[in-house]
Amino acid sequence: MKGYETICILHPDLTQEEVQGTIERYSALIGENGGEVTKSDHWGQRKLAYHVQGQSRGHYIYLLYTGASGTVAELERNLRILDQNIRYMTVKVDDVQEAAKTKPQLLEDPTLTIQDG
Repeated sequence: MKGYETICILHPDLTQEEVQGTIERYSALIGENGGEVTKSDHWGQRKLAYHVQGQSRGHYIYLLYTGASGTVAELERNLRILDQNIRYMTVKVDDVQEAAKTKPQLLEDPTLTIQDG
């Protein structure tokens, strides 16, 4: 199985419980389709670089998992269907264990900000 990272931006009006429920739903969906979630995080609500679907902020969630291409296809199909998702992106990861140990630059450097353009 191959490793994947999916970052999803959720609607800013969701509560913390709804965001956590969404993470659990996506993790269960990955598991049902033969995948295994290695790491899942809620990065909090952040300002977007530009308006997306009329929103200037969004809840960022991160999923690191292994699975087949069908697992990714089913997750992305669900991401497209649900209205609470503003944007998402999935990338292939060479080493899932190494990716689980590292943090994205945005989380490590609190002085780094996304500029409005």
